[in-house]
Amino acid sequence: MKTPILPAHDAESIRAAVVAAAAALRRGEVVAVPTETVYGLAALPGHAAKLVAAKGRDEGKPFAWAFADRAAAATLVDLSARGPRKLAERFWPGPLTLVARRRDGDGTLGVRVPGHPFCTALLRELGTPLLLTSANRSGAPDAVDAAGVAAALDGAIALIVDGGRAALGQASTVVSFAAERPLIQREGLIDRSMVLRTAARQVLFVCSGNTCRSPMAEALLRARWAARLGLAPGDLLAHGGAVGSAGTGARAGERASEEAVELLAARQIDLTSHRARPVSLDLLRAADEVLAMTAGHLGQLRQRAPELAARCVLLDPDGNDIADPIGAGMRAYRQCLGQIERALERRFTDLLG
Repeated sequence: MKTPILPAHDAESIRAAVVAAAAALRRGEVVAVPTETVYGLAALPGHAAKLVAAKGRDEGKPFAWAFADRAAAATLVDLSARGPRKLAERFWPGPLTLVARRRDGDGTLGVRVPGHPFCTALLRELGTPLLLTSANRSGAPDAVDAAGVAAALDGAIALIVDGGRAALGQASTVVSFAAERPLIQREGLIDRSMVLRTAARQVLFVCSGNTCRSPMAEALLRARWAARLGLAPGDLLAHGGAVGSAGTGARAGERASEEAVELLAARQIDLTSHRARPVSLDLLRAADEVLAMTAGHLGQLRQRAPELAARCVLLDPDGNDIADPIGAGMRAYRQCLGQIERALERRFTDLLG
């Protein structure tokens, strides 16, 4: 018996397809649905065996759970840790599957919030999550349109919803975590660098020209943080940490001052590749913590982005400014570096203690 194909291209046809798909799913059937990545096979929780039969895959391999929105997903899995939370906020709805710990403590689940209007409407109609997997036979290429689903699964499933060609045509990126370290289980449109940068704990130091104080703080924290984890500084990002710097009056591309380079070289830290960059709203929004060198810098940051004021603080926990050593000689630079080091020790006891 051939599997019926229902169009879902406009509001009227989408609504009719949602009603028909919801009815089939409630009967315990398997339905092929369009998503923004590739076409998927959906079933209600409790009917995983029918998905296994349709795909011809191993029973032990888990299926992803699809939710209408982030809040719904958070009722089943814990998304409160920094990495999962930031990835979900940035990429949902969209082509990301997060492997997160169940709230009931019973292992982990792969969860996603599809970015396709039909899927969203269907999930809201059902009021429950769906088990979701790619609409193909196990080991075969992913289907990117209804015709591809029919060619592989005609007669094996109850219904195919035709929402047109999948916009992205590539499976979702799958990410799990080992403590704070993101692990890319499958790379999709969201590539490794995007995952690592988004999930990381991002610290941003801000001074004026971004040629001495903030680059010294950046390089010192990165080196100390990496050493605490037993890593080379260049490997820190892959383990959940990112450190940067910028200046309120920086001229893009300027090099670090000669004194700053010399002082950090004595600590086996190379600052010669540093290039100044001005503070931007994008940098401020991406940062979890913004550390200003002076009260003047802090005021500028809070004025520029008042909605981000809570994450902007002075580097020195006692509220003292870290004075600009530019033009004041090596002695002033040494004093500045010492103040920065002491402030880092106190600000980042969780990373450096």
